[in-house]
Amino acid sequence: MANLSTFNSTLATDPLRSFRFRATFSAAQDAVFDERIKTGTTGGWTGGFTNISGLQTNVQSIQYREGGYNTTVHQMPGMTTFTPVTFTRGVIVGNDQAITWMRGLFSAASGLGLNNPAVTNKGFRLNINIYVNQHPITDDLSTSNDADQMVFRLHNAWITGLSYTDLDATNGAILFETMQVVHEGISVGFTSADGSLVNGYGASPVAIDKF
Repeated sequence: MANLSTFNSTLATDPLRSFRFRATFSAAQDAVFDERIKTGTTGGWTGGFTNISGLQTNVQSIQYREGGYNTTVHQMPGMTTFTPVTFTRGVIVGNDQAITWMRGLFSAASGLGLNNPAVTNKGFRLNINIYVNQHPITDDLSTSNDADQMVFRLHNAWITGLSYTDLDATNGAILFETMQVVHEGISVGFTSADGSLVNGYGASPVAIDKF
């Protein structure tokens, strides 16, 4: 019988930390109505957030019964749904990407168009990459302390809600902005410490399979 202590010593014992992350917002072929909500060579949006929640996938279970098997109910997969993802961050002067995104969506939904002749045929959907970074390593200076270790990708996302904390002159609380987005698929990938792909997944958008 193998020595259990020897086996355990080969396992990865340090999970990723949940507090080191960032998000980038991008669109294919620059097809976004406003430069402030896209990532590219002409500028872009890489956001630091206080909290990102809702990274969840659910598959509907369809039950059916079959004659002759009256003691059990069969289960088969149905429709897949994706929970809306919520992004929360402190309000910083000049960071108007969320309200710009919401304003454009409102114009499109109300039949006004995107209010700019130069953005004909450009939409409001983005792909969002959420990177989880490696926790700082203090005893090995040869390893990058900020290497991407995990990435979530939200496909065809668009903003569906935007709110701000209440204004209250009786305390010194920080003003927070909360943005909710819906999407049409989530991918999960992993990378090694140097950013190379692990098991066919990685930070590159083309290397991430969509659910």
